[in-house]
Amino acid sequence: MDAVAGSTAVQPSAADLVRAATGGDRAAEALLCQRFGAAIRTFARRRLRGADAVEEFAQDVLLQLIQALRTRALEDPARVGGFVLGICRNLARDRARMQERRAALWSQFGVVLAALEDEQEETRGHEVAQLEDCLSQLAQRTRDVIRHAYVDGETASEIAARMTMTEGNVRVLRHRALHTLRECMSQRIFWEASA
Repeated sequence: MDAVAGSTAVQPSAADLVRAATGGDRAAEALLCQRFGAAIRTFARRRLRGADAVEEFAQDVLLQLIQALRTRALEDPARVGGFVLGICRNLARDRARMQERRAALWSQFGVVLAALEDEQEETRGHEVAQLEDCLSQLAQRTRDVIRHAYVDGETASEIAARMTMTEGNVRVLRHRALHTLRECMSQRIFWEASA
């Protein structure tokens, strides 16, 4: 392969590249991937929407090609083009089947998932309300430290300069506030306790 690659006038055939790649030449693998990449992407564009989906498909095909080269699964190097096309077709068929299965499952069980999403939204709403309640129980100075640290993303030294405190004091306040919030969030909300 190296002698063939050294010549700029003559491009090695795909069959020559396959033979070199099955012999362990990684440069030959790369050349095969480059040579078939455009055709694979064209195949994918006709069946898939979105550049990300096309690129993912192309990568999957090329990975299978490299695997076939390294395991010597490609018996006839002269038919590498047909082999790559076969990989494309099989992968496209597998994806279509998976989409059909997913659509069938979604039509049968999608109602359950939709109900779960509604419950999660409701739970998130309760958690936000509980967090607001817990924050309201902190002193204003402590709430300011928490806001500057976790909303504004400021460091302890920046908060100390802003609030005329020492860095150590900021760290202690922040640590205690997080401990208090963690405890508060682990308790039942007042309206749950009365239920």
